[in-house]
Amino acid sequence: MSNALDKPGPGPRGRTPRAIARRIVGVCILLLVAGLVYVTAIGAALYTILTAPMRLRLGRARRVLAIAVAYATIEIVGLAVASLRWVRFFVDRNVDRDREDLLRSLRRSLRVLRKAAHRFAGLEVIMVAGPDDRAEAEREFPAGPLIVCSRHGGPGGAFLLAHLLLSDYGRVPRVVLKHSLAWDPLLDALLSRLPHAFVDPDPGDGGSTAARIGSLAHGMAADDALLIFPEGGNFTPRRRLRAITRLRRRGLFTHAARAERLRHVLPPRPDGLFAALEAAPESDVVFVAHTGLDHLLSAGDVWRALPLARPVVFTWWSVPAAEVPRQAETRLGWLEDNWARIDRWVDRNRIAL
Repeated sequence: MSNALDKPGPGPRGRTPRAIARRIVGVCILLLVAGLVYVTAIGAALYTILTAPMRLRLGRARRVLAIAVAYATIEIVGLAVASLRWVRFFVDRNVDRDREDLLRSLRRSLRVLRKAAHRFAGLEVIMVAGPDDRAEAEREFPAGPLIVCSRHGGPGGAFLLAHLLLSDYGRVPRVVLKHSLAWDPLLDALLSRLPHAFVDPDPGDGGSTAARIGSLAHGMAADDALLIFPEGGNFTPRRRLRAITRLRRRGLFTHAARAERLRHVLPPRPDGLFAALEAAPESDVVFVAHTGLDHLLSAGDVWRALPLARPVVFTWWSVPAAEVPRQAETRLGWLEDNWARIDRWVDRNRIAL
């Protein structure tokens, strides 16, 4: 599995044998799973026609199956379009048009996936006023490059945020993703010539992952936004306890005590974010809080929650680059303060269990 930092280039990039093998295996798995999904969907449709032709209500099983069909179709169609786009680029080498086509494909794929989630899972997304002292929600992102720092909160939250950045705010995301997502063939193809990094949330590599994130943030254009998730994974009570234990083992008792007061988020891991701030000191920082999917901790939770009874609620606030602390210890306290602010907002707005 490749952890290489992928950046756009003038032409098709050379790939390591491991990355090529991963893409081939990923496509084969996709085709196999898609075939099973389509066969199951056809069987379910025939069963419905024969046994309950007038039944309009979608049960949970049919909702899940419909989402699986939509996802498999998005993947297959998207890969076909990506292949045609690659052939055209190989012929004419038009970098600007290729980038626009790629962004259009990414935007369309995320939009169709969101519509399918709305139709079959009841997904609704709303923006609300900012937390604490904000009287109104901020309507527009600040001008210039941004570092967007979000919590992880349930399945699909990262895709929703990427769609909001692309479609609602006109930003081109440079995304830091867990390396397991590199196995998604369409995601791998769509990001092939956009800056991104597949990383291990627990790298243990002496800072090389943070350095790669810093490289990813370097040289951002005015419409770029680096999207990073400092928690490293979705919140669960077990991960929260492990994170607090890890801080204690490192002798960071003050930070462990602050982490103990967080109830709905994991304590942030600062290295990658701080590397991005060092590489792009001119960038404003946007903190994103959201809730509505964070109670879905397992496949069983997702099954029981369908259709979703409440919307996914987002809010955000920005910190101008000039107000971001420069000294390491002061900056860490600043990050923890904003993370505690996210935690308080989630506590007030999350679904009561």
